[in-house]
Amino acid sequence: MTKRILVVQAHPDDAEWYCGGTIAKLARAGAGITFIICTEAEKGSYDPRANPVELAATRKREQEAARECLGVREIVYLGIPDGELQATLELRKRLALLYRKYRPDVLLTFDPWKRDELHPDHRACGTVALDARLAAKMPLYYPNAENLNAWAIPEIWLFNTDAANQFVDVTETFDTGIAALKLHASQSVTDAQNIAFVTDIARAEGEKIGVRYAEAFRRIMMEGSISRVR
Repeated sequence: MTKRILVVQAHPDDAEWYCGGTIAKLARAGAGITFIICTEAEKGSYDPRANPVELAATRKREQEAARECLGVREIVYLGIPDGELQATLELRKRLALLYRKYRPDVLLTFDPWKRDELHPDHRACGTVALDARLAAKMPLYYPNAENLNAWAIPEIWLFNTDAANQFVDVTETFDTGIAALKLHASQSVTDAQNIAFVTDIARAEGEKIGVRYAEAFRRIMMEGSISRVR
């Protein structure tokens, strides 16, 4: 059973949109799950009168409630301005050191190669999360930084992908994922159309493996320096 999982995402609610049922299922199985949220998410509103500082605080409160709902143990907020996430060397180092600290068995993040992904934060998040995986395992990157030893994450699951090769049966935890998503009230996720959208995707993925609901990932297994798609 997977023990330690890191989920690197751009904003609060990303994991709930794309893999909330899977997160809940892994947590129920005893996995220790940590969210790393890259941005402050202070621009995530269509209301031009919204106060960015207040919105960022609201979204953190919503994420903490969703964390408890899903069974996630901890959240690390990196505080990068919303819409300005880039795959910089500085951010690569910050993530690599977090990988060395938490020593995860599995990394979940955005598929940076998804066709027609229009959100720049999502693309950048996936890219830098994967770049940091390489840096974290090489001891000559950031030698002796924070007295952390190199760590090679052996398994990667990319969500929001159009090249899935792994489907997780989330029939028993789908409702928990939806409940966690609805806690992000500032994002209008309780709208029936949004819930129907997530439900329709999970139902379509479930049909591919003969279950009611499933979530899809691009799974990459690492064997030493060799990556194999499984």
